[in-house]
Amino acid sequence: MKILLSADFHGDFTRLFQIAKNADICLCTGDIFDYHQYPKNFSFPIPFYSIRGNKEIWGANNLESRLHSYNNFHWLQESYDELIELTGMSLLGINHNETNKLPSKEYDMVISHQPAYGFADQCSDSFHIKMIKNCGSKNIRRLIDENPPKLFIAGHVHYFQHQITDTTIFYTLGPALTNPVLILDKNKIKLFNY
Repeated sequence: MKILLSADFHGDFTRLFQIAKNADICLCTGDIFDYHQYPKNFSFPIPFYSIRGNKEIWGANNLESRLHSYNNFHWLQESYDELIELTGMSLLGINHNETNKLPSKEYDMVISHQPAYGFADQCSDSFHIKMIKNCGSKNIRRLIDENPPKLFIAGHVHYFQHQITDTTIFYTLGPALTNPVLILDKNKIKLFNY
């Protein structure tokens, strides 16, 4: 099972359609479309599982119902059993607005819209002039400290970053499958430039 890991498409699926032939499914950290800028009809090229980013949370009901109508689209949290069967891994998806009610349990992989505080969580200031350290979520960091997963995938900050600790590999992905592209294949991360 080859799993394409992705973040923050904001409606630009050009690279997903180019890269999809190299994967069986896609997991996304949210921000699939921008608020009210989504097509009437859409079909993802492979099964596409996502959590809710800030764009989905703030886009409210119109976006929710539209996404459910798209071919191959699934909310990750509503597909845990199916994903465990497909991947052989225990997963936790953390929506953008759910960082204060996290379960305490061990997972193989955690997929979050926001990075964990202190782990691959640099972002730029609002003028994109300088980088700011530690813009991740402290609540997610608490979860990671209590029950570290083997793999933690995030998006939201639009910069590719990675960090390795004794227990966890952290990746914060760039937007819309910008290089490097990550594919999880037989529990090993492979980085590609397309």
